[in-house]
Amino acid sequence: MATEEKKEVSLGMREMYPYPAQYVGQVLKEQGVEVAFGIHGGHIWQLVDAMSEAGIKIVTMRHEQSAVYAAEAYSKVTRKPGVAFATVGPGVANTVSAVQQAFISCSPVILLFGGVEHAHDRTYTIQPSYVDDLFRHITKWTQRLIEPNMYKHYLTKAFKDSQIYPKGPIALEFPLQGLLTTVPMTTLAGLMFGQQALYAEKWRGDETPEPLVAGGDPQLIERAVKLIWQAERPAIFAGDGAHWADASPELREFAELAQIPVSNRRIARGALPEDHPLYLDSRTAREALRESDLLITVGMKVGFFDGYGGGWPRAIQINEAAEHIWTYFPTEVALVGNPKVVLRQMIDYIKGNNLKPPSGREEWVKKASATQEAGYKERMAKAEKYKDHKPVHFGYLAKAIWDFCEERYGGRNRIMIDGYTISDYMPAFIRARYSGQVMDASEQAGVGHGVGMAIGAAFGDPETKKCPVLALMGDSGMGLAGFDVETALRYHLPIVYVVTENRGWIGSMRWVHYGKNWEALGPQDREYGEECLPDIRYDKLSEVFGCYGEHVEDPAQIRPALEKCCKAAESGHTAVLNVKMDPTVANRQTYSPVYQLCWVHIPWDKLAKRGKALRRNLVPFFNWDEAGVPPMPLPDPWEPVREDEAVP
Repeated sequence: MATEEKKEVSLGMREMYPYPAQYVGQVLKEQGVEVAFGIHGGHIWQLVDAMSEAGIKIVTMRHEQSAVYAAEAYSKVTRKPGVAFATVGPGVANTVSAVQQAFISCSPVILLFGGVEHAHDRTYTIQPSYVDDLFRHITKWTQRLIEPNMYKHYLTKAFKDSQIYPKGPIALEFPLQGLLTTVPMTTLAGLMFGQQALYAEKWRGDETPEPLVAGGDPQLIERAVKLIWQAERPAIFAGDGAHWADASPELREFAELAQIPVSNRRIARGALPEDHPLYLDSRTAREALRESDLLITVGMKVGFFDGYGGGWPRAIQINEAAEHIWTYFPTEVALVGNPKVVLRQMIDYIKGNNLKPPSGREEWVKKASATQEAGYKERMAKAEKYKDHKPVHFGYLAKAIWDFCEERYGGRNRIMIDGYTISDYMPAFIRARYSGQVMDASEQAGVGHGVGMAIGAAFGDPETKKCPVLALMGDSGMGLAGFDVETALRYHLPIVYVVTENRGWIGSMRWVHYGKNWEALGPQDREYGEECLPDIRYDKLSEVFGCYGEHVEDPAQIRPALEKCCKAAESGHTAVLNVKMDPTVANRQTYSPVYQLCWVHIPWDKLAKRGKALRRNLVPFFNWDEAGVPPMPLPDPWEPVREDEAVP
């Protein structure tokens, strides 16, 4: 009997092929996308599969919020847009906090969301969400893509616009009926406007994925340089824009040519290497500002944490966007242009006119440098005082971590700063070597971002295989996002999560303000107050997934535990180091006047003794003499709270 020949059936006769989501995969590849972070769902399976088919690595997370955090960190490492995806309804809603962080920190993230079928708008359909309603105030723009012939145009526009300074996230919504439209399109829109309206393939050739940049007005460049040369005590503050412009080489060359001290801010920490003799840390920079006669801001996003309330000297502002030229302080010159380009223009002017640093500048630099070194040594010595303190002191832990990073890795680890208390102590000890090395939550000031951001940073930087990412978590943030350590482990990422366990939410406030037994709360809330259960072993929880775990209670155990965790991470075995911290040591900012206003409602007789001392010193609008409250010594935030200070 003759063998029956198998009939050839062309692709597309038994499946929907080609399908509209392939347009998305094509544009993402054209834009140089290599990885996308998110969670699948019924409305977007086609979209996710199309990305995978196009060669883009799909990183499936445990929570959509962590996916956006990962995409943001990836964008900061690579300086190109990160991509995150989420399905309609709960998936979309779960991303909101992280999208807001990306917006506030001006990070370019492309958000690919599922969308409700427009025929079901404003009904109780399954998993309703409306991207424009949710995200219009925390993205550069949003767009609902009803017809597939809109996909390529709006995706291309999103990549371009997300990188226009100030950078930011853009949300694209893909309703299911569009994804289920046949290709080639036979709809009226397809027939009238073509299969991909308003789209030109590789519209800028090989430069299509690159951001658009512009330089400064040459006359303003000349004026700015002359003002700098006339100044006696100039100082540079380099911020986020210097990082996004990749302006580190130009910043260093300009600072050296003009002999000007430099302070790096936020994601630009390391833009001038912080072991450079011209570097000023934030504390020294604040002192320098009091004496400086000219401030040069380079890509600075001047906000609450930079003291925008006043006290700034006259300034030269350099920023890529007029929107980020600030009106808070007197400005001699405002240069709107890409910091890399503008600094190169200034360097060329200096060299072209054979300018040498003005006389007297050397003394200013020496004074600033001496202040910087003295301050750093003082912090190191202060932390060392607590090397035998148990439970572990936050200041000593910060010093021990950075000493280890310096000795083992030359200070090149990427650091994610998440925990509330460690976020105050750790930055003072880090000496960043390159821009983008240190990441935080920006003005969002949230917790839980460090888990996802470490994942994004590890994907974005292959060098982390030699030099693991350290994510410094609080136990509250770990509680919010900790299950995504399994994601890090699944992808063999070289990350060490350091969890500072101090009983969760505002534990230190118990000892400073509410009283050892939470006396300032109602009796029904005094068992745990506003804390979590003590002594939770996050290392053991993570070992269930297969992570490498270590637990530390004695400061002498910190270094050996870090060595073991980093050795595991170098082999792609994600590690969790759980450190039992002194819960009475607080973020030092809680000893500031602003923070005392948060607790000014607590009755004096219920306020812990240390809280009384803070209120007496830092809240001036009470008549303390009439109230019969004598002067009290101002407490040192480094000092752990004694038992007698923790009671009313």
